Amino acid sequence: MDDKHIRLRNPPQGGTHYFNYKKFYSMVLLAVADASYKFLSTDVGAIGSESDSGVFAHTQLGEMLLQQEANHPQPEALTDQPNGKPVDYFLVGDDAFPLRNYLKKPYPRRGLTMEERIYNYRLSRACRMVENADSEYSTCQYT
Repeated sequence: MDDKHIRLRNPPQGGTHYFNYKKFYSMVLLAVADASYKFLSTDVGAIGSESDSGVFAHTQLGEMLLQQEANHPQPEALTDQPNGKPVDYFLVGDDAFPLRNYLKKPYPRRGLTMEERIYNYRLSRACRMVENADSEYSTCQYT
């Protein structure tokens, strides 16, 4: 899961609502893609000044996941581990998103153990799926 700020002119009566932390006016596009680069969910129209977690919380998907009303897949064993423990499905987001049972995010970058660095690296690789689905740049680097 990732977002993209789409640059725009400040709408009439927009005030500072559309002015983002990158110092320009924008509207936010939030997208969720799967491991096959297929978009599962998109949301367009959040004001640029809203945080990533705020944007996600106000999407239909975010609300459904929070209320446990989404059609979230049940855990299952990995294909190469047929007798293994079932693994949960989850979304991957950057450190701006809240940590939830359905949403994983990286450890903070300072003072990481080797295991935490490996976790962040693997999370970063998973996050690139949405970046590569349609974006020309990647902000999904946690190591």
